[in-house]
Amino acid sequence: MKLLLKLIGAIFVLFVVFFISIAAYVSSKSSEYETTAVPFINELIPKLSTWDIEVFKEYSAPKLNKESSDADLSRLLKWFSKLGKLKSTGEPDLNGVKNGNILTYAIPVRYEAGEAIISLTIEDTEDGFLIHHFDLDSIALVE
Repeated sequence: MKLLLKLIGAIFVLFVVFFISIAAYVSSKSSEYETTAVPFINELIPKLSTWDIEVFKEYSAPKLNKESSDADLSRLLKWFSKLGKLKSTGEPDLNGVKNGNILTYAIPVRYEAGEAIISLTIEDTEDGFLIHHFDLDSIALVE
């Protein structure tokens, strides 16, 4: 019985150490990306908010460009353009890190037609950051 309790205790300690290690890793990555990814995002959002297909393609990962037809992307950007011009951008909030170099941020923004939240997944590559996923949620698009 005593041996079983020691074993359960050891397993519990290993789980705690494991989760603390993950939290420390994510925290260190988050701090690292505050100086690289956040300035990139702050520069990127105004460019993307021009709703220019070439700008989106320039900053998108090659895989994303292959998966999206120009016609579909053009229709989507035309729909997003109903929001009007970008008025302001809030502070990007890191929601997750995957594989150590794929980051997901939520960015509050304000356009002429109203507020929105951009969910942006970017990959940190040797050549800089590339967009893997872009999602824009706004009640102004359905009104």
